[in-house]
Amino acid sequence: MPSDTENNFTPLKASCQCGKSHVTIMAKPIARFLCHCQACQAYTGRGYSDATVVMAKDVQLDDIESTEFKRYKAPPNIRRGKCKHCNTPSIEFGIFDQLAFIPAFTYETPEKLPEPTMHIFYHRRKEDIDDNLPKHEGFLKSQTKVCSLIASGAFSRFF
Repeated sequence: MPSDTENNFTPLKASCQCGKSHVTIMAKPIARFLCHCQACQAYTGRGYSDATVVMAKDVQLDDIESTEFKRYKAPPNIRRGKCKHCNTPSIEFGIFDQLAFIPAFTYETPEKLPEPTMHIFYHRRKEDIDDNLPKHEGFLKSQTKVCSLIASGAFSRFF
């Protein structure tokens, strides 16, 4: 059962740089983290990805035809979407397309997002980040920590 916070949630809009590949997020993101893996670096063209996680069923794809999906790494567990027109990130899908990852820089109102809670794959960082967030290194630790974060966010949303 959704909490009062979920009932009062105002949908959020996000889009690529040119605005042709856009989505509407219909529920509060369940997690936000900073990922320094090489796939995220290639996908975003930045030193790391600042990603929010939303249940895929809570994302309205307003113009999916403008989005081209690619898998950057085997096993092909995350489909990463970029706008066909401006080639900037718009949305990713993972865990059998049950989760959507939306880059924080694509939101119209990023100030309404939850704060990031951790860095993962920090051993792949392009530069040191001076903040108070936990920094997890290595594949197994990074995967374990982010999966725990997502599971906790999903659990708290439904219970």
